[in-house]
This record gives sequence, structure tokens and C-alpha cells, in this order.
Amino acid sequence: MAKKKKKNKNSINLKYVANIALSLILFLFIVGASYWWSGLKEETGIELKFSETTILEIGTYKSLISEVMQDSTKQDKIREITKKIEDHPYVKAARVSKHYPSQIKIEIMEREPIAIVNKDPMVLLDQSGFVLPDLGNLNNHILPVMSNFNSDEEFYPHGKKALSVNIIECISLLSQLKEEYDGLYDNLSEIKMSASNEIELILADQPTHIFLGNQDIDSRINILKEFEKELRPKSISGYSYLDIRYNNQVIAKRRHS
Repeated sequence: MAKKKKKNKNSINLKYVANIALSLILFLFIVGASYWWSGLKEETGIELKFSETTILEIGTYKSLISEVMQDSTKQDKIREITKKIEDHPYVKAARVSKHYPSQIKIEIMEREPIAIVNKDPMVLLDQSGFVLPDLGNLNNHILPVMSNFNSDEEFYPHGKKALSVNIIECISLLSQLKEEYDGLYDNLSEIKMSASNEIELILADQPTHIFLGNQDIDSRINILKEFEKELRPKSISGYSYLDIRYNNQVIAKRRHS
């Protein structure tokens, strides 16, 4: 009887050891497969899946990473792809992830141009004042033009914020208009800065000149809003100019018919 119990005990121990060994082999296999995939050692059949873009074409981003994809010596391709894409001046952020069995998903958040600086060469700016170079896409955007600002190239480093204080202040104004007064922004042809740093808006419709001055811009925009409400169903385009540089009043000149 004692021998039988001992035999059963040995059998149980062998099963236990076998289960542990099997689990260990399975674990090592999973780790090995994961390591192989993370290194992307086999490039054949890798599918790149991009999120939808509205500013630049997907082909632009594919060309950025083509060299990385073709280089079999690159060990951390995800990091390399992310860096290549995020270094592009039109990219605000990017997220690159691997999906089994053979897909790389690339999500891109682009910088959206909000204005064009009238300089040579022209540049676009986004809502934060970041400089977006002309890639032959200026004609793709109907944007207000910023005139009479410092045109020195050093003030416009590609992919970084513009260094002109006046530029940043006016971009902040344009961003505010786009968010809170889109009717005015959409009808804006030009924003100018005078020698005394006073802001002038020129509408595309007619055009109408709007003089804002250089102080209390927010309150003057609110005055313009109220003035436009009182005109309805007419619009401010019926005036050749509106001067809002004086406290709580609008000096207006009607357009001659």
C-alpha cells in the first residue's frame, strides 16, 4: 500500500513538473514572438495605416518615412518613424503604434494654417503662431493676409513660433475671431499693422476698413459685434470704414451707392 501511494505521489510530481515546463516553454515562445514583432525584423508585407489628414497629403508623410521602412538595420522603427513625422513643421503631434500581425498605425495631428504673412517668401502661421513654410500649398487656403509686419527671415523659424511680438498678438486676435466671431474671420481679407502698432482689419466683401487701434482690443471687438447686430439684416459691408478706436463708440462712413 505504501508503495502505491509513493507511486501516485511521483506521478503527481511529474505532471506538476510537466505543466511548469510547458508553461515556461509557452511563456518563452510568447516573449520571443513579441521581441521579433517589436523589432520589426521582417519588413515584407508591413501595412502602413494613416489617420485622415486635411492639410497635407498622406503621400507627403509616406515619403518622410520611406528610408526608415527600407532600412533593415533599424531596430526601433516605431521611434524613428515617430521622430521623422513629428519633426515636420506641419505636425503638431503623432502617435505610432504596432498592430498584430503586420500593421503600423500612424495617427497625425496637423497644424492648421490661420493666416499668411505677406513677406518674401510667404509663410503660413497656425493658431499658436508656429511657422509653416510654403510647400506649394498657399493656393490651397483662403486665409487673411498679414501685412506691414517685420519681414526679417530670422523672425520666422520653420516649425517654431514666430519671434515677432506683434505677429503673436495678431495671431492671438485671429484665433479669437475664428473661435468666437467666425463671421468676421471668414470675411477677413487682410490684417495690417500701422507704424504706431495700430491694428486695421480689411474685409473681403466690398472691402470695409475696420480700425481697432492698439488698446482694449477685446472690448472693441465686442462693440463691433453689437454694432453688427443692430444693423441686421444689413451688414457692416455697407460701410467703407468703421473706426472703433474711441471709447464706446463707432465712427462709420457709409459706402456710396
